[in-house]
Amino acid sequence: MHSCKHILLMLLVMGSIWNCTEEFLATEFNLDYEGQLKIEGDFYPQNLGKSVLRIDRTFTITDTMSIEGAHLRDAEAVLLWNNDTLSTFSWHDSASSYVYFNFDEYEPDGPPDLDSLAAAQDTQSYGGYKLDRVDFSLDVGETYTLKILTDGEVYSTSFSPDAPIELLNVVPDSVESCSCGIGGISDYSVIHTTMSIDTAVVIWPEDPEAYFYTVYFYQREADPPLMPQAFSFPGPVLSMQGNQPGVYDIVIGTMDEKFYRHYFLFDFPLNHETRNFFDNGALGYAGTLNEVYLTIHLVPPEQSTP
Repeated sequence: MHSCKHILLMLLVMGSIWNCTEEFLATEFNLDYEGQLKIEGDFYPQNLGKSVLRIDRTFTITDTMSIEGAHLRDAEAVLLWNNDTLSTFSWHDSASSYVYFNFDEYEPDGPPDLDSLAAAQDTQSYGGYKLDRVDFSLDVGETYTLKILTDGEVYSTSFSPDAPIELLNVVPDSVESCSCGIGGISDYSVIHTTMSIDTAVVIWPEDPEAYFYTVYFYQREADPPLMPQAFSFPGPVLSMQGNQPGVYDIVIGTMDEKFYRHYFLFDFPLNHETRNFFDNGALGYAGTLNEVYLTIHLVPPEQSTP
């Protein structure tokens, strides 16, 4: 059900975009803007090898600088706890990636159907800094500091991870240790479980002080292939009833305050102090998504075990 709703909404939005396009020349804009330093640190306490630090210079639509050219590749960065160095960082040209629709390569005639969307899927990698070490932990409630040195200036901010969700109704078939990360490789745990499609829900305790939870939802071997879904909601119940039988990879993340405030307070502009936490005038933040990793095999009711 989630997959169908997601694709239907996407088709409606894309159909609207298809019929409402207009071209503008960059030279039509006269912008008086001075570039700023933008720093974004995404840390994953359960899977440190997934963490990415991005350091960029902002630019306007009239600048000749490319997105790749905006990356700062020679900055020095360090992650600290109580003034002790946990890890330094190194630049990687392919620090992480995401799936997107590549319509430059595939141009359907009019709003695309599901098969056309599947054919247009592509993967884009992007550069960033990775932790040089991952043999430590980011503990709930502890305070960590990220420091950046570039162009003779030091920029710093601190963050404190919130607790991951605690699954209440999931009985594992098994727990697998997987490896992940570019540069530093970290191990993280994946819970494998089987659920009946008529009762498939994941439940965790309700926390009145929690921010939105993030959810990554991907159906393996879907026909046609579907992009992973990424969405957020308050919780504390994720229902998969109505989805087709199959194997699903699900990641449920708990945001700390800085992660939440930077990404989800849309009423404030990007350069507002409510969304930016570095000193010396840099934009951005460092924060955590404390994730739980699940692989759920959805089966018809008659195939599930009591």
